[in-house]
Amino acid sequence: MDRPLEGKVVLVTGAAVRLGRALALGLGRAGASVAVHYHSSHEEAERVAAEIRADGNRAAALGADLTRSEETVTLVARTEAELGPIAGLVNSAAVFHRADLADTAPELLDRLWAINARGPYLLTREVAGRMLAREGGAVVNVLDVGGAISAWRHYSAYCMTKAAMAALTRCLALELAPKVRVNAVAPGTVLPPPGLSDAELSALRRRIPWGRFAAEEEVAHAVCFLLAGPAFITGQILAVDGGRSLDSGPP
Repeated sequence: MDRPLEGKVVLVTGAAVRLGRALALGLGRAGASVAVHYHSSHEEAERVAAEIRADGNRAAALGADLTRSEETVTLVARTEAELGPIAGLVNSAAVFHRADLADTAPELLDRLWAINARGPYLLTREVAGRMLAREGGAVVNVLDVGGAISAWRHYSAYCMTKAAMAALTRCLALELAPKVRVNAVAPGTVLPPPGLSDAELSALRRRIPWGRFAAEEEVAHAVCFLLAGPAFITGQILAVDGGRSLDSGPP
């Protein structure tokens, strides 16, 4: 079995549920020792870590509030104490809200910004410092076609945070070269927003040239490729969307 990340320690944020969970499990299958970060989903994170260990790999479930700078420092230190030097960071934790401009209260804007952009920035700063002092490493940011590539109505605050992460990906690829590679994946619809009707889901699928939603494993494969892939790939945003980003309409 191909295990391109054998012996590598990878920290995955937001790894207890949804897409983050699939990323953590996929990286474990690729041989990585995985730090399964969570904020409030402790039991789910422990189950993910247990599943990774059952597959023959090392894993640890580690809680932290990434909006608090001191906790990003502690999370990195705990990861390296339990698993070893971090070779890969996957910034996956994020929150997603639909809200028109007029309905976006300052509190919502602050929450989206703190979790989706500021937190990954602070965590990457802490991890990158350690990577630069060693042999290097790789960072993969999990973006979204909304904001990173396309513009969506009714999601301006969310898209703004993902556009910021796209810019950060490119800026850090320049700043951290040649020791640390920084890339991103921009999934299309993987897990559709809750509450959509069957008719709305069908309409959404019709907007995707490939005719279906992405499988979580497909995004995990893309993240694994960027972590283990050719050293000459940096500063790139890989859309995993079945061609969805070719259409700039709403999700």
